[in-house]
Amino acid sequence: MALMFISMLSAFPWATWIFVALENSYDTARGEWKVTTDTLIRSQALWFTMCITLCIIIPWATVRRVPVEVQIPSSKVAILCFEGGIEQGHLGRIGRTSLMEYHAFGIISEGKKSAHHYMVCGVQGDFTQSLVRDPPKALWTRQFKFAGVGHASAMFKRGIRVCTGTGIGAALSTCIQSDNWFLIWIGSDQEKTFGPIIKDLIHRNIPASRMILWDTKQRGGRPDTLQLLKDTWQSFEAEVVFITSNKRGNDELMQGCYEAGIHAFGTLWDF
Repeated sequence: MALMFISMLSAFPWATWIFVALENSYDTARGEWKVTTDTLIRSQALWFTMCITLCIIIPWATVRRVPVEVQIPSSKVAILCFEGGIEQGHLGRIGRTSLMEYHAFGIISEGKKSAHHYMVCGVQGDFTQSLVRDPPKALWTRQFKFAGVGHASAMFKRGIRVCTGTGIGAALSTCIQSDNWFLIWIGSDQEKTFGPIIKDLIHRNIPASRMILWDTKQRGGRPDTLQLLKDTWQSFEAEVVFITSNKRGNDELMQGCYEAGIHAFGTLWDF
């Protein structure tokens, strides 16, 4: 609890509160200080700052150390298994300490009442490499989850979720929890790389009529993804496409969808 309190203090917008208090306490017309409760209550800046403060405090107040089971199906991927189900479209932040270095990953879950939820972590940076070298028994996480782009799928009647590689971690829950979403997943040696857990989640929850799993190793290369998307768009009668891929793949598909008149949302790369 002490560590969480310190975390909230460090993130608290003290400077903003001081500025709001001083700005609303000085009468520029008369050139004098005038501190009244009524002046502060009527200030829009005060209420905006209060909302910002609550948005900062709530996630930190829900930080907990939770048990985790790490499975390593290949040297490229670590699959993290946590207790409890999660609504589709949410992302989770995890870290080895309660204060620093939180990392965001998509959450795979069969629903709120499911016994477990999963994160697919591509082994790239120091944090994900440490999951393989030294698998933890517990991790720190913020139980207050935030919504990713997949959460907006509830706004549409029918859609297509396109992903490549570890993007399956952010895309799969949408297609599992909704019968109105089609999954297109492109990856190399999918079963061997991602293991039996992901395979079981897909085949147990999504019928063959609602998915295309393109294994580039078995099929001898990548497909014409844009044409595959256009064909699926027509046959499935979709009204939107969500894309989770690397920057190059995202840009190519977004540009192709724009030219074809297909409504699409892709990953942001401007941060």
